[in-house]
Amino acid sequence: MSLSVWRIGTTKALRLEQLDLGSTLAPGRWHQTPPAGRPVVYAGGSRALCQLEKRVHCNGIRPLNQALLRLDLPDGAILEDVRALTDLPSNWIDRESLTQSIGIAWRRTNHALGLWVPSAVEPGENNIVLNPDHPSFASIAVTVERNPFTFDDRMFS
Repeated sequence: MSLSVWRIGTTKALRLEQLDLGSTLAPGRWHQTPPAGRPVVYAGGSRALCQLEKRVHCNGIRPLNQALLRLDLPDGAILEDVRALTDLPSNWIDRESLTQSIGIAWRRTNHALGLWVPSAVEPGENNIVLNPDHPSFASIAVTVERNPFTFDDRMFS
């Protein structure tokens, strides 16, 4: 049985080979853009977390042309947890350069398909950072669950 994670993204990126486009545009909590880092794909451990993350990162502007995607990771995929790789300090949320350096170092190893990381929006929940260069990445099955995806109006009022 495969593990599912979710992503809310533009309807222009509904295929696997297009999923990494967002992370190449700007640095994120766990990555830097080239040349310092390499692209990654962020996904959430739940649909609800994806909505919270998208809401926080859209700066109060309702995103348009969005789709909810389910990513089924291949059976046996190597997934690591950042908490098993390093001791995150209690103030990790305020130290983005630290989390970026951890993500960059993890990405350079190319050992695992994914890295579980705590969400800065809700630290009790997990996001996963996916490595598009890992051989297992091509085996991720992408299912469009909702297109278009619309947010509840109360999230933007």
